[in-house]
Amino acid sequence: MNIQNFSLGLLASSIILYFLYIGQSIIIPLVIAIIIWYIIISLTEAFKKIKIGSIKIPHWLALLFSLASFAIIAWIFVDFVNKNVQEVIIAAPSYQAKFQSIFTNLQASLNLEEQISLQQILEWVNLSTIATTAAGIVTTIAGFASIIFIYVLFLLLEYHTFNEKIFKLIPDKKKRDDSTALINKISKDINTYIKIKTFVSFLTALLCFIVLSIMGIQFAGFWAVLIFVLNFIPNVGSLIAVILPGLFSLVQYDLPHAFLLLLILTLIQMTIGNILEPRLMGKSLNLSPLVIIISLVIWGSLWGIVGMFLCVPIMVITNIILAKFPATKPIAILLSSRGDII
Repeated sequence: MNIQNFSLGLLASSIILYFLYIGQSIIIPLVIAIIIWYIIISLTEAFKKIKIGSIKIPHWLALLFSLASFAIIAWIFVDFVNKNVQEVIIAAPSYQAKFQSIFTNLQASLNLEEQISLQQILEWVNLSTIATTAAGIVTTIAGFASIIFIYVLFLLLEYHTFNEKIFKLIPDKKKRDDSTALINKISKDINTYIKIKTFVSFLTALLCFIVLSIMGIQFAGFWAVLIFVLNFIPNVGSLIAVILPGLFSLVQYDLPHAFLLLLILTLIQMTIGNILEPRLMGKSLNLSPLVIIISLVIWGSLWGIVGMFLCVPIMVITNIILAKFPATKPIAILLSSRGDII
């Protein structure tokens, strides 16, 4: 790859990122709609594999089941989040007062001559703000609800014509087979990522919920939901998910109890995140940890919290496509975890 090609590639990437930023109000709902559509289609294919005796479930019925399942799960999740967030917001002022007392006593016990910026600390640990932020992704999706619904509807209507369009778009059989293999590779890896990430996030949240409940921590349900959601944000999310419950446990208990809780939650996160998840994920992710962190910053800057959630799937797709072409294969090797390109 010569300097001219590199410069052109850098310029093209900058232009694309610029348009992704200014067009986020259109692109984000479309990306969310594609994810929802993909989940519905995956559920449909799973339902179609179910047999009642020798009778297979027809496509239309499997699609109906998948739509109903997705709608019910989404409604339960949103309702649960809404109830827990409301409870946390109501209790936020009393928590804030307790935090102020804790930091004031800490400052006095350390005999600090300079005043700690208490207001900044209290703003950072503002429970009301955290609760609102935790519901931010749900609010964002709800704000785009109508346009997302329209996108999903038309994607479902167009789904059965995709293969026919590819056939007419790429008449050459070899090129068509290569394109189909590329689409199948992307679909398989994203499907694996979504399923495994959802499973490990749910398992982490469930175990943390049990620990929080046993230790009598208030709003255990809220913290469990927050842990589940934050686990989809690579690296940083799991760290925040551990720190926040431990920090707020100081309001209820003393420092040893808070430290014990922090230790147990960290062990759960490390065991699942560093041992179980990599074994389940295998080579489907194939991204360098440094690339994941950089993409988290870039997509977070472009699309906010939604970008943080989507950064890994976007980079997986990008890396698969880059690996397919000789001119961009070196970039794919640099982005991969160990330089292995399948």
